[in-house]
Amino acid sequence: MHVTADDNPDNFSSLSWDASSWDASAADIPHVLTPARLHQATAEVPGSVTVLDADFIKRTGVKRISQLLRYVPGMLVAHDIRDNSDAVVYHGGPSILPKSFQVLIDGRAQYLAGLAAVSWEDLPVAVEDIQRIEVVRGPAATSFGTNAYQAVINIITNYPQDAFDDQIGVQQGNNRDTYLYARTTGDQGIHHWRLSAKAYSTEHLRDSDDTSIGCTTPCDDNRDFAAVMLNTSHQLSDAQSLNTAFTMTNAYRDVPDYEFTSNHVESNQFEASVVYDHDLSDLHELKVSVHATRFERRQHGVLESGPSGFFDPLLRQLDEVNPEAADQFVQGESLTALDTTNPEELTLAQQLLTRYGADPAAFFIPISGDVHADTNERRIDLEIQDTVAFADNLIMISGLGYRREQIYSKPFYGGYIDSDQLRGFGNINWRASNRWALHSGVMYEYEEDGTDVWSGKLAANYLISPVESVRLVFSRAGRTPDILEQRADWIYVVDNAETESRYAGVEYYDGFKGPGNLKPQIIHSVELGYFASKPFWKGNIEWDVKLFREELNNVIYHYPSIRLDTVNDGNEIVYTGAEGQLTFTTRSAAEFRLTSAWLRAEVDPTEDLSDSDLVALYSPRSHSASWFQPWPAQIFTHLSAFVIEDGRRVNRGDDGDDLHTLELNIYRDFASAETTTRLGFRAQRDFTSNTFKPDSEPYEQAVRVQLSASVAF
Repeated sequence: MHVTADDNPDNFSSLSWDASSWDASAADIPHVLTPARLHQATAEVPGSVTVLDADFIKRTGVKRISQLLRYVPGMLVAHDIRDNSDAVVYHGGPSILPKSFQVLIDGRAQYLAGLAAVSWEDLPVAVEDIQRIEVVRGPAATSFGTNAYQAVINIITNYPQDAFDDQIGVQQGNNRDTYLYARTTGDQGIHHWRLSAKAYSTEHLRDSDDTSIGCTTPCDDNRDFAAVMLNTSHQLSDAQSLNTAFTMTNAYRDVPDYEFTSNHVESNQFEASVVYDHDLSDLHELKVSVHATRFERRQHGVLESGPSGFFDPLLRQLDEVNPEAADQFVQGESLTALDTTNPEELTLAQQLLTRYGADPAAFFIPISGDVHADTNERRIDLEIQDTVAFADNLIMISGLGYRREQIYSKPFYGGYIDSDQLRGFGNINWRASNRWALHSGVMYEYEEDGTDVWSGKLAANYLISPVESVRLVFSRAGRTPDILEQRADWIYVVDNAETESRYAGVEYYDGFKGPGNLKPQIIHSVELGYFASKPFWKGNIEWDVKLFREELNNVIYHYPSIRLDTVNDGNEIVYTGAEGQLTFTTRSAAEFRLTSAWLRAEVDPTEDLSDSDLVALYSPRSHSASWFQPWPAQIFTHLSAFVIEDGRRVNRGDDGDDLHTLELNIYRDFASAETTTRLGFRAQRDFTSNTFKPDSEPYEQAVRVQLSASVAF
């Protein structure tokens, strides 16, 4: 047993198996950390993992985390114009606010409870600080809980003591694409720190005047983001360490206008994290972590000349007792949904008909004002993790956790709400012999409203050698309904209203209330995989392939709209297919990388949903290929191709879109005794004009370029 702290992120055990007794090449065995919270040889991990390390990230020149995930098999990335944000799903899912996996930065969850989503544009991390990104492609709820439903994206940054240089960098391109980065580091004996800052702004896509989303003028799509990150590391003694992280962010983005002439979101986030690690002995480790988050979101829309009848209090009262009848009245249809046996409904309908029947124009008298949709949320997450090696070949990781969410939002929740969650987990890793590595894990979570869910995993890896194995993995994972799905009380209120209508109030007639009785959705997954890393020709080849079946039961569908009548549960989805990744590295350091996913989705939606509602972001075949090549004179190139076939086509009868993109990154390093300067050129070329998902927009330019420069000193 030995300790490996050099690449160990917060909340993961530093204990690991020592395979050197079996094979002389053990020092060269690739290792990962995420699947079982344990430093393990890749051939022994209970699942499929894709690793994007710092070298690969630098070679691509990509500055956005979501765009890096295109190199992960089965991961789909698309721009969602309705929210002016990136949507990321694994295998398939809804396009806006997908919520099927956990995203971690050094153990800190990036899931925002108020709107139940990950904001990819606002992640408080810079790619220059990342040591590696590990993506667990499959359920990992036994290690990370309810949000680790289909996958986990674990972003691991360098320890402060591992960042030896200060650095500044800038990138500038078309689409008003600007990126700035700065870093400084320092140490005082046992104390180390890294202070980083990044900022970017972009217009991203071309403006849209698509009337289907309500834009009467071109839809603005600006994005601006700035973040400051401070990480510290303190070696208190040979057996004790303390790591802290503090981040502050500020973000702005425009969103589609819908009924508004202006609509934008501003947000501020503050994170604080403390992780204490104590090695009680060579075989026993205790870890205590505390993560706190404060997130404030302010959305401001300007309503000009909207129909004042939408804000009639009588219409709102009718909607509360009979939403279908209220919609029929608004659309000018006969009130066939009206319950004539209900005196309240009859009275409201008669009053509305009297009010607007003789003078329909009164319904359309304009109303103007401001509409706010703000949230203010706090989260505290406490966890104790205990790692014990009962023997050289048997390690157990167990722990208890508590999370408290507090949200104040008048528009979304009618005021203040909170949520408490308790969780307990245990994972056992047993090297039964030199040939067999076995894993079992369980997670139980309980929420204060009485909702509970348990997740389990069993895995067996047969090791042909330390760098080659066949694995079989069975998983059951649950996702509890999020706060927005379960408890929303969503209304629009017009502030500073101006209208000549004598009937208009300030509340929009339609609203959404969460049902409050949703049950967890469950996934059952089985995976048969093969991993190998071997010398090949004049280099080394590594590949990982898997066959899988994922059965999703009681799938919850919630399109985030105030006009939504209800949340749909009881949906079923089955994904079957194969996916793989291959990396060939030559002795001259050139690298070829291929990924591919072949997928079939069988969807059984409830009556009022379609297949494409549940899996609007989907492709039965998606691929990527990249080639990194060093040249003389410290010149390097990285060429990537991305192919998505039949995007959005769930059934054979549906129309599908293809998306073909080529990207090139060229850079040159100039090194001196004290500094290293890098000059770079990036370009992207789209060979199709499709957008891969509904209601989106292609880039304004088929060819996009960026120039960059950085100095490390």
